[in-house]
Amino acid sequence: MLVDAYKRPIRDLRISVTDRCNFRCTYCMPLDEYEWIDKKEILTFEEITRLARLFIQFGVEKIRLTGGEPLVRQDLAVLVKKLSALDGLEDLCLTTNGALLAEKIESLSQAGLRRVNISIDTLDANKFKRMTKRGDLNKVLEGIFAAKKAGLAPIKLNAVIERGVNEDDILPLVEFSREHGFAMRFIEYMDVGNSNNWTSAKLAQRKR
Repeated sequence: MLVDAYKRPIRDLRISVTDRCNFRCTYCMPLDEYEWIDKKEILTFEEITRLARLFIQFGVEKIRLTGGEPLVRQDLAVLVKKLSALDGLEDLCLTTNGALLAEKIESLSQAGLRRVNISIDTLDANKFKRMTKRGDLNKVLEGIFAAKKAGLAPIKLNAVIERGVNEDDILPLVEFSREHGFAMRFIEYMDVGNSNNWTSAKLAQRKR
């Protein structure tokens, strides 16, 4: 059994399948261009599956596929099928920005994907465009509801809240999630170690 520094069992594993993303969210990847990992250095689906099998033998029960944006990885459903077939794996989740989800949800669900986490920081289309630089809110909403129609559950929505940018979107997002049966989670704006110009002044603060 794998344990952390506090002797707690490690049961969750996050696997990044790519460093690339089709968005340039201001709080995450604000630059237009990056030096990407060479494709030869990225694990193949067979290598990922082998590593996952080893981690499961050491007590991992849940695997989350992430990126970058994992859906820009070609033929991701092939990997989902390989992982979902592993003995001992109890949960397989995909974290995505949702932009490509509608066109890929059928193959993913047929491969064994049962739940998704989707990033959506605002329901205002213009603000969404400013925050992601390249994103189309309608595509993301289409992906969310396509996942629901495909029967994936639970569907969890993630929002990074940045003071002066989208703290006014908290209640609309909560109401949207409640109306459609989604789980809503708010994530603190963090210093991710690149050029997102993080300062504590941008943290959303509780009103007293």
